[in-house]
Amino acid sequence: MYLVAFLDDHSRFIVSFGLHASQSTALVLEVLRAGIASYGAPREVLTDNGAQYVTWRGKSLFTKELEKRGIQQIVSRPRHPQTLGKIERFWGTLWRECLETAVFIDLADARTRIGHFIDWYNFHRTHSGIDSLAPADRFFGAAPEVLRTLRQQVAANALELARNGVPRPPFYMTGQVGGKNFSLHAEGERVFLTREGEPRREVELAPSAQEATEEVPPPLCPDGSPAGGEAGTDVHAGDPAPGTSPLDRFWPSSPSEDGSTDLRSVDNGGAL
Repeated sequence: MYLVAFLDDHSRFIVSFGLHASQSTALVLEVLRAGIASYGAPREVLTDNGAQYVTWRGKSLFTKELEKRGIQQIVSRPRHPQTLGKIERFWGTLWRECLETAVFIDLADARTRIGHFIDWYNFHRTHSGIDSLAPADRFFGAAPEVLRTLRQQVAANALELARNGVPRPPFYMTGQVGGKNFSLHAEGERVFLTREGEPRREVELAPSAQEATEEVPPPLCPDGSPAGGEAGTDVHAGDPAPGTSPLDRFWPSSPSEDGSTDLRSVDNGGAL
């Protein structure tokens, strides 16, 4: 899967994101439009040299979209990940604090729960590089009433929803059949049967009507994932491994972020 996000350079606030089965221009355009529709157009957008953003001949659809909106595109130097350091650092944070342990039911569940992580990241996670503020504190610095209203809309357990989804009631059953002891217990979404003298095995249980309708609430962050086309994939060679970044060799595990220009930067998270 491929994740795209637009990040405000000054505040580290994620203005929109999208998750899709292919790495395409359609995905980045939808995510761009979702961010602009919610927070307005930036003066400049910084991108890498991916085929979604630039082309060796003529102008890419992404570049044409920016020109129509009066937005200047700045393209980073090839093989120089430091230029996109802040969004690269976000990918590492997302991996370490959510994706590394999360188990998603399907693509829709992944989109929703990643959105909740971004909500928590935007409104609650502090950064040493911005004076230990949360990104929203700096992004809405001149609009405290807007910040207060949006913060109230973020789920109180957004981080828990992102990591584990809707909490399930504990399930455990034990008994005896044919003179042999057995037990059934749940591990997340999976149920295991253990019988005396036999190896344990996974079994399927039909969900109750209540469990079937229980869903993770929608996140606040604008989701620009294009609809349809979930089955196809377009894997690009050379993508970094999950949870890694080209910048890992430059920074320690807990770096301080600095700089405060007025750019919005975007990058692909690579294969999740």
